[in-house]
Amino acid sequence: MLSNFLSRLKIFIKQETVLSAAVVMAIISSVFYRPQLSYIDWEVLCVLWALMLVVAGLKSVRFLDWSAVELLQYCHSRRQITLVLVGITFLSSMFVTNDVALLTFVPLALVIGKAAKMDMPLVIILQTLAANLGSMFTPAGNPQNLFLYAHYDFTAASFFKIMTVPTLLSVIYILAIIYNIHDRKLSLQLDRMKCPERRITAVYLLLLFLNIGAVLHFADKYAALVVTVAAVLVMNRRLLLQVDYSLLVTFIGFFIFIGNISHTDIVQFLQNNVLNSATGTYLAGLLSSQLISNVPAAMLLAALTREAEALLLGVNIGGLGTLIASMASVISYKLFAAEHPYQAGPYLKMFLFYNFVGLLLIGAAVYFLLIWKAGA
Repeated sequence: MLSNFLSRLKIFIKQETVLSAAVVMAIISSVFYRPQLSYIDWEVLCVLWALMLVVAGLKSVRFLDWSAVELLQYCHSRRQITLVLVGITFLSSMFVTNDVALLTFVPLALVIGKAAKMDMPLVIILQTLAANLGSMFTPAGNPQNLFLYAHYDFTAASFFKIMTVPTLLSVIYILAIIYNIHDRKLSLQLDRMKCPERRITAVYLLLLFLNIGAVLHFADKYAALVVTVAAVLVMNRRLLLQVDYSLLVTFIGFFIFIGNISHTDIVQFLQNNVLNSATGTYLAGLLSSQLISNVPAAMLLAALTREAEALLLGVNIGGLGTLIASMASVISYKLFAAEHPYQAGPYLKMFLFYNFVGLLLIGAAVYFLLIWKAGA
């Protein structure tokens, strides 16, 4: 009985490593410091839950899949197919998060690879780059942006002003790779998908814009959640069971842990010696993301620094690099490895090459254009 429990626990920890770490850190820190409910940012959790419900609704009607297939009907070369797959991943990640964009379009890319007899490792890697870099442009694009936007009380204007330059640099980097690919004509025959039910799709899109408006402080977050839950209950209540609740629990764990340690000596040391400058915060965001992923890095460092712009840039660009720098990268790797296990090793080497080149080029450019220039 005990061995069976331990075996299941081991599997759960392996599957939910970040969640497990957040809960353990919250529990251990609560032994030494008294936790408070005020540590939890309920507005962030409300917006996150509402957005996950809306995205689940869009997935249920297969709106994103249908959009991609319609665009691919007009593609007649390897480069055109790559541009569509990468471009739609880049743009959609801004609204439905990098995780969902990859879960939607990587499987489609694998199907197309078989149909068109294309070698797909580089395309999947480019989709991963697109999801991680495209999602950084909007507050709703990824969990760390959602958290930092609320934590530092950014305005829409200030946020987009900060993220425009790195996003443009990202577009240039991705396009440079795509246009360096040897092009050839391809014949792609895809079965057209049934058009999603327009009224239901329209409702989900309206709910998406409502919740993005709530993130940008244009609408009340609690009211947006109530409207979203009510609409889901009417249209498809099963969506309530399809939300990734482990992410919500992970956020709660980090909120409690960060609140508990916020007044410790080590925190004071880091605040006074490392994170008291834009350069130190930016580099800490880049480096810590490589080791613990950019979402927990953002939440941990946000408790230690007032350098909001530097941290926002650091953890977003820090999503490049190692496989765990952004957990979205793990998703695309697992999807590709499951389909082509014999190519998993070469894929990983190629992934690390393009990610670290991007980290070096974009990271250095952002530092000199935004961080160093601001401090000069």
